[in-house]
Amino acid sequence: MKKYLLIALAAFSFGTSASVITLDMSQPFVNYGNQFTDGTVTASSDGTSLDMFGNNWVAYNGPYVIDASTILEVTFSSSSIGELHGFGFDNDTVFDTSADFNNGGSRYFQLAGTQTFGVQDFNTYVTEGSTVTFTIDLGNYLTGSFNYLVFINDQDQTGVDGQSLYSISTTDDSFAPVAVPSAPIATVSEPGVLGLMFASVLLLGASRVRKGL
Repeated sequence: MKKYLLIALAAFSFGTSASVITLDMSQPFVNYGNQFTDGTVTASSDGTSLDMFGNNWVAYNGPYVIDASTILEVTFSSSSIGELHGFGFDNDTVFDTSADFNNGGSRYFQLAGTQTFGVQDFNTYVTEGSTVTFTIDLGNYLTGSFNYLVFINDQDQTGVDGQSLYSISTTDDSFAPVAVPSAPIATVSEPGVLGLMFASVLLLGASRVRKGL
């Protein structure tokens, strides 16, 4: 019976594929809001993650297009939690107190930190050294086109460094201007007519064999 079930499952595996794109962190970035005070910001060798150390904010050039269905998977870890860790969107590289801090709460998403800024629904990371993947339904918070994607690793305390490791992926291929070329593929099973007929025959045969035992 198990053999028949395995063959039937194989028939169901033929279907459409949804590309999972991963943002390419090896692209050039700029100092955001003059908040790059010290430390280093480097991409992994394959470009799939961004490692920030010290006290720094950086922005990647877009545009980044967000619609009602845009969902991001943000993987985050920190070996040293600072004052603010998260990401957000802006149309310039100036961090304006009124437009960005006071009125930009829906454009920034905090993941960790001792201070509070932006959307707090995902501010749940507390264990240093752990890795957490956040599924963020971005379209529920904001929509539109933004010129920059901002990453935050804030630690203003003298003699103390913050650390952030970010990776972002999505199935929304219109969201980001640049994705990692070797992005993985996620298969979404959608059996066709032939697959269903084949599976039915196999299951029927298995049922008859079982009754004959």
